[in-house]
Amino acid sequence: MRVSDSLFLVGGGDAGIGISGALDANVYALSTDAGIWLIDVGFDSADRIIDNLRGDGLDPADITHILITHAHADHAGALAQMRRLLPHVLVAAAHDTANDIRSADEAANSLAWARDLGYYPGDFSLEPCAVDIEVRDGWQLAAGDITLTALETPGHCHGHLCFHVDDRAGGMLFSGDQVFAGGMILMQNIPDCSLQACAASMSTLAALEFEALLPGHSLISMSRGRRHVEAAADTFNRIGLPRNLI
Repeated sequence: MRVSDSLFLVGGGDAGIGISGALDANVYALSTDAGIWLIDVGFDSADRIIDNLRGDGLDPADITHILITHAHADHAGALAQMRRLLPHVLVAAAHDTANDIRSADEAANSLAWARDLGYYPGDFSLEPCAVDIEVRDGWQLAAGDITLTALETPGHCHGHLCFHVDDRAGGMLFSGDQVFAGGMILMQNIPDCSLQACAASMSTLAALEFEALLPGHSLISMSRGRRHVEAAADTFNRIGLPRNLI
């Protein structure tokens, strides 16, 4: 689904737009002068996402990078599938996320608990997958008048990244599971989830300028998106707790 001149929503499950597998997080495609950048890949429906790209008039052969916000299966579970379909593409993720993906460590990314609790099918398992680029805070991709900057934003889990885009349309924030429409957050009772880290990361995001908030689930906000981040940051600053998505 085309969202703007350069932005496409090409995946999303039952917690979003419902255009790919039921358990998929939102999957975005950013079309630039230097190719297409894919943000996250969803749970297990790489073929459907590729079909959606083609339906939007995009050529999957033009994808140059897959950028992973974090290792949870709804965002990165289909990565091995996608790499088989797109062997030319470079995959970028934070160090901790890259380790989880390469090792398919189901304890490190909390898949084992989530599967046991019925959030994922009992027969699902991760495939080890290569990651080409280990991203640090401030890492950038640039093409024409579009510059994407990676931001280390731990809180929801270790190795979480958000991606800030500076462009002529006012900017975008791909926020993964750090912050959602309505100023909601996603805290879970898992070992690497940290409320204090989430609050610190929110302060980082609240200092950015952007129009579009593009989270990993639920609604997107194409204008005045910063207000959702500001709402969460303000609640934290008043020693409160933003609403949780679940």
